[in-house]
Amino acid sequence: MVRICLPKSERDKLADALRNKSLTIRDLYGLKTVDRRKLLEKYVGKDFAQVVNAKFEAAMVSKQKTSITRWIEDVTSAKDPIRRDMIKKVERVKEVLTPNEQGDFLSDLAESKLGLGVTEEEAGTILRMKNQMDELKEKIPKGSTEVTDESMAFGMAVDDFKEYVGQLKLAADTMTLADRARLKNLGQNIIDVAGTTKSLVATLDNSFIGRQGIKALLRGDYKIWTETLLQSFQSMGKEMMQKSPGLFKERDDAVMKAIRARVFADPNYINGKYSAAKNGYGLGVDHEEAFPTSLPSRIPFLGRVFKASETAFTGSAITMRMKLANSVIAAAEENGVDMLDEVQATAFGNLVSSLTGRGELTTFAASGEVLNATFFAPRFLKANFNTLTGHLLDSKMAGSPQARRMAAQSTLKIAASLGTIMTVAKMIDPDSVDFDPRGTNFGKIKIGNRKYDITGGMSGLAVFASRIVPTFHNGEFGFWTKSASTGKYTKMTGDNFGEQTALDVVENFFQGKLSPAAGVIRDVLRGSTFGGEKPSVLSTAVALTVPISAQILEEELKKGNDDILVMMIAESLGFSSTDSTFGVYGKRWQEMQEKVGPEKTNEMLKGITERYNKRSEALKNSASWEKMTNEEQGDALTKIKREENERVLKSQGI
Repeated sequence: MVRICLPKSERDKLADALRNKSLTIRDLYGLKTVDRRKLLEKYVGKDFAQVVNAKFEAAMVSKQKTSITRWIEDVTSAKDPIRRDMIKKVERVKEVLTPNEQGDFLSDLAESKLGLGVTEEEAGTILRMKNQMDELKEKIPKGSTEVTDESMAFGMAVDDFKEYVGQLKLAADTMTLADRARLKNLGQNIIDVAGTTKSLVATLDNSFIGRQGIKALLRGDYKIWTETLLQSFQSMGKEMMQKSPGLFKERDDAVMKAIRARVFADPNYINGKYSAAKNGYGLGVDHEEAFPTSLPSRIPFLGRVFKASETAFTGSAITMRMKLANSVIAAAEENGVDMLDEVQATAFGNLVSSLTGRGELTTFAASGEVLNATFFAPRFLKANFNTLTGHLLDSKMAGSPQARRMAAQSTLKIAASLGTIMTVAKMIDPDSVDFDPRGTNFGKIKIGNRKYDITGGMSGLAVFASRIVPTFHNGEFGFWTKSASTGKYTKMTGDNFGEQTALDVVENFFQGKLSPAAGVIRDVLRGSTFGGEKPSVLSTAVALTVPISAQILEEELKKGNDDILVMMIAESLGFSSTDSTFGVYGKRWQEMQEKVGPEKTNEMLKGITERYNKRSEALKNSASWEKMTNEEQGDALTKIKREENERVLKSQGI
């Protein structure tokens, strides 16, 4: 290759022009080849202008190709076949792309990746934002293991980039009213309505910390759990103080933006360890499943509360996942695991996601959408299943014995913590817990007339499994269930008319997991709600739009219970409770409620429950109890309950 040296006089002229800014790189970059040569002739002469321009254009091509390649790598996964094709297109570029050509080129690339067309201006914006990200990333101190001001600036830029691309996708997917009216879009309309109603019903609480996030506490990650709890309240407070944007307008996203940017600023995001896992440790999600749409945040007045709840919930999920991911990555690397390896990272990523309530449903997006619209929290259910089974059935764990070992250790730690808590509670009050998973009270602690779930929903899955798997009781093998009210064991044989079977247990379990929209359809088809009432327009509207916490509060106010404040605080933090008082069942008790009102009825039921507890406890402590068969014990307890019910009903002439 012939090397041409630029004379010192011309070099000095060019350097002076650049220093005093009479000539800038930006000026040169925006010109066509002919115009750029003419401009350079003023400083280096005609003989050298062509050489200098050629070298400059070579550098421009290299920079353009590098920038566009980085952009491609940022919007595609490592194994995405589209990435390879897109990069090949870039490699074939031999000349500098003019702004117009660059816009067209990026439009084609964006359309092939995003499945949507972008304008020349939008394509240019994408590239500029990506270039800004690259520049900010270069400013981050090399080898930094801490979050710095420079990395936070980079994190904010990444969030801006992802938000802009997300808005382009959203705009492309948004249907007009005319589109909504088309028969072919009926399925999507149903999914969207189901998502909106779920969002409305799931709001008004900060439940992540006591439900999805409780496994981190039980696993022994006390600091992570506490820090997430405190941040959730801080985030909720900030959202409540945000200025209103006006009627039906999108609320400011500054609080969530800061939370997301913190993830992008983390060293493990910058070094690629988060993205090494196929699920990205669950950190790339825009919304948790309880908040599939943010439309309710635009509702006047209530929108502020909805947004605060959504931020507390989603922000807690992202924060806890990030902290757990960092902890898991560090622990794995101490044991020599390469956390940039996709197989290893994906296994540990699934573990972190499950520990924070987000299990993987299906690889088919459409199926996942339908499941999420049909059931209230399918990913949460899958996460609990993974945790209870130690990920033994998780195919993503197959290639990582280290991740399997950590998953098993986590399950054992959680079980040990729950066992310790329940043992201490039983020492304080023998009737406060039930260690038999076939009983509804398993995994709950009874305080007064309430039972609080301390397992984050895992107990329900354990009870379900224990009832559909044959077990022994008093030497008899079969499907057993234990009554929450009488403690009676019942063998589900289906021999007698109307008797519960194991299949009924399966049906009831999944019916209880339906989303609000699917639940309304269930009630209409069945002709009654779970409370035994006939569905009406009002009850349907309440079920679809009123937050669960508000529905519970209304019911408790009607009953007149004196522990409402404690119960509502527990519910809002994710520690769900059930009233251990006997409920209103049958036509006679419905008549009683209509006659004396809900509050008086609840007082009567409390009295029946207290007297039943005293009599049943006395019976269980008697010498005759041990001599009874299981059937005789159950009949004796049922007789006590029937006698106490009859006494009260007859006293009111019913």
